[in-house]
Amino acid sequence: MDRLQAVPDVVSDGARLFVEVIGEGDPVTVLAHGLSGSRGDISIFAPYLPGTKVLFDFRGHGESERPPPGHYSMDHFAGDVDAVARAFGATGVAGISLGGGATLRLLSRDPARFERVAVLLPARLERSSGERARFLKLADLLEERPLEEVAEALVAEETALGSFDAFPAAAEIRRQAILRMNPDGIPHAIRECIDDPPVRDPEPITRVPAPVLVIGQEGDPVHAAEVARELAATLPRGELVMFPDPFALIRNIPDLVQRTAAFLAAERA
Repeated sequence: MDRLQAVPDVVSDGARLFVEVIGEGDPVTVLAHGLSGSRGDISIFAPYLPGTKVLFDFRGHGESERPPPGHYSMDHFAGDVDAVARAFGATGVAGISLGGGATLRLLSRDPARFERVAVLLPARLERSSGERARFLKLADLLEERPLEEVAEALVAEETALGSFDAFPAAAEIRRQAILRMNPDGIPHAIRECIDDPPVRDPEPITRVPAPVLVIGQEGDPVHAAEVARELAATLPRGELVMFPDPFALIRNIPDLVQRTAAFLAAERA
């Protein structure tokens, strides 16, 4: 069992980020969570990765500091990934949704930044999110109502839409994820990055030399399948894994985790 290390916080553009380190030695891999989440959402990968795993909360999320409005652009989130990676000498990164977007913004500035990259459920590239209204509604709810009420309202709404019909246990997973949200920082994060897509110019992405694993799923209104396909096709060494629907991904989490871990742990080339 990997040992959880106590480490000092990392400061990114004035925001203090909460960081946990699991394991030791090489390779060093940063794990970056999604918008409105926290490091716990991606911690499932840590036990399967060799070497050092660095988990952190983005600014305004989890236990990290909540800077004032105006400090939640995609550049700020990319800076968070970069600051954590530099603090621990990371050569690999895995990012879910926002974590993947922030990594892509970083790669668009420095294509050779990492030796191994995994982007899970990319939400967008050059365009704003197609689920803009849904995220803005979440921001409003987090500011207006207690977390318990937000969880009840959103789970009830999504249940009525049939979102959990194929996998009823997902309703409770969704509820717990909402209850872990940071109601102070997340509304700022949503409003400032929702119209700030990760890739402003695709040309630098075509020069990324590292192997990049892209994982997508059909039928996801937030993480459109065509975005994953476009990203994998744009990257010189992109490898695409596509699940037929969101519940197929959930049902196959053990396989997904092990496949992603094997990719990140592969010999650097």
